[in-house]
Amino acid sequence: MYEFCFLTADRGEAFITRLQGLGLPVTTRSDPINEAVTTVAIPDTIDDALYDQIEAWYEAETMQNEAKARAMEVSDDVVSAGIWVQLADGGSSLARVDAHIMAKILSVLSPDELGAFVAVIADAVEHPDITPICHSKSTKNHG
Repeated sequence: MYEFCFLTADRGEAFITRLQGLGLPVTTRSDPINEAVTTVAIPDTIDDALYDQIEAWYEAETMQNEAKARAMEVSDDVVSAGIWVQLADGGSSLARVDAHIMAKILSVLSPDELGAFVAVIADAVEHPDITPICHSKSTKNHG
């Protein structure tokens, strides 16, 4: 399953409607730790071109939501940020990150670059490699 996370009050309704308009089966669930987080899932059997289009829609909606949140932000009291980490077993986990740290990271890395970086870390955690760095494989293919 491909999963998309929404931290908005509308729980991704417009995105879900778009997916259903394509005739895709869509499932949603609340995060067990934070019920304000909604995960939208679709089958991972769709072709790559369609997935790329859906991913672009998600990225655009996420950027719009982030811009709205920044515009509405009147204090630093409660700001949340996170990144979904894809796991080797096909699942995912939300890594909550301080919003100010995330803003700093995203000021120098694109979301795709950050995702690639996190994927390398997740892979290293799930498949430990204790080889000294001077004897390691090249990281050129990892982002």
